[in-house]
Amino acid sequence: MNSIKKVLLVHGDQPASRTLTLLLAGAGYYVRSCAQPDAAIEAAHGEWFDLSLVADPLPEMSSFGLIGALKKLQPSLAVLLLVNQLELPSVIKGIRVAVTDVLAPGNDWALVLQRVNAILRPGQEAAPSEVTPEVLAEVEAILAEISGESAEAGSAGDGRAEWVRLVRQRDGLKSVVERLAQEKTALEAELRKQLAQQTDAARQQTELNEVRSEREIVAAAQTSVDEKARAVAEAREALARERAALAAERDRGRPEEEVQRLKAAEALSDDLHSMENKRSDLRADEVRLREEAVQVRQGQIRLEMDRRQLQEDMDMLRQQEANLQSYEQRLRAMGEAAEAERVQSAAPRPSRDPFQRDATLEAAWTRLDRAMDMLEAERRNFSGEKLILKEELARLKAKEEALQRREQAVEAQLGPDAGRELPRASVPLGRLRVAKAIFTSGKK
Repeated sequence: MNSIKKVLLVHGDQPASRTLTLLLAGAGYYVRSCAQPDAAIEAAHGEWFDLSLVADPLPEMSSFGLIGALKKLQPSLAVLLLVNQLELPSVIKGIRVAVTDVLAPGNDWALVLQRVNAILRPGQEAAPSEVTPEVLAEVEAILAEISGESAEAGSAGDGRAEWVRLVRQRDGLKSVVERLAQEKTALEAELRKQLAQQTDAARQQTELNEVRSEREIVAAAQTSVDEKARAVAEAREALARERAALAAERDRGRPEEEVQRLKAAEALSDDLHSMENKRSDLRADEVRLREEAVQVRQGQIRLEMDRRQLQEDMDMLRQQEANLQSYEQRLRAMGEAAEAERVQSAAPRPSRDPFQRDATLEAAWTRLDRAMDMLEAERRNFSGEKLILKEELARLKAKEEALQRREQAVEAQLGPDAGRELPRASVPLGRLRVAKAIFTSGKK
């Protein structure tokens, strides 16, 4: 969307200024007309323009002085100088103050409009102006009548022609007022847009200044760090040179025997240092081996506890086996007594019916069957516990062998003296043989 171009018109002739204002407004430009140079400078302070039309001469200030003041306020402002007659000194002065063009239009304001279109709308075909020369002439006549400058022209013609002219003038002024209202609205929107852009530009400029200041601070800090690093490097080089000079002077001042003695002392110091390192390593290895020996000892203690628990279990099993054997003997005695009673009861008696059953004998046989079942169940349970204990014995034996091998390895690493410090757990081989004999000789 093309924004409306703004034109600053500075002209001392009121009729010519009004004519140019109407002509430029009819072409679609926003026109700010000023009769005094001070008013033009003040307008340039508060508003940005695309083109300035400056007439020569001007009251209270020279045209070239005004152009210089406008250029200071708005350097990119295009200036079109309007003179009464083209002269070489005026053209040279215009070139010096960076005037875009110098025109001598006379009363041909269409030439001025063409030049303004060429400057502000290059490459675009100029739209036909709504203000025709006839309308301009009529407006000039009306303005002349109002100002009293052309009373005779106002009295010419009849009332009907005057009325038609006034109607045309009214219609033209209405259209100009409507167009100016639209231009005002568009200009206000453009002004708000420009203000927002200026605000963004100011904010970006502030941020840029902050970034530049930070960059300068960082550069200064980096320069300081580089200088300090350079100073430290120079100090190190000077210290190295002083050490080298001191060593050379020390070597020159000592006899050969002293130098050899110092070298031998340094070699002995190096050997002592290496021996200290080895000793510390050996101490670390010794501590590690002692820790492993403690772990082996703890394993032996746990193994001994397991053996004691196994011995207690074996004693308990022997007690259970003895109880079972005594119970089995009682059951056998009860069976033999029951068998004797059965034999006696089977003998014929004259006073007893052979088909009659003895209740006492039946109860005895029932108790005997129940006891035999319980004995068989206990035997099966005892056989299962014997198998479990055999597996436990095998596991403990393997664990004992592994601990013995580990203990031998630790003793080999610690040496013969350290090996005597570790008490070896006694192995109750007699108990193991007794347990093996009990478990292998029992009934399955």
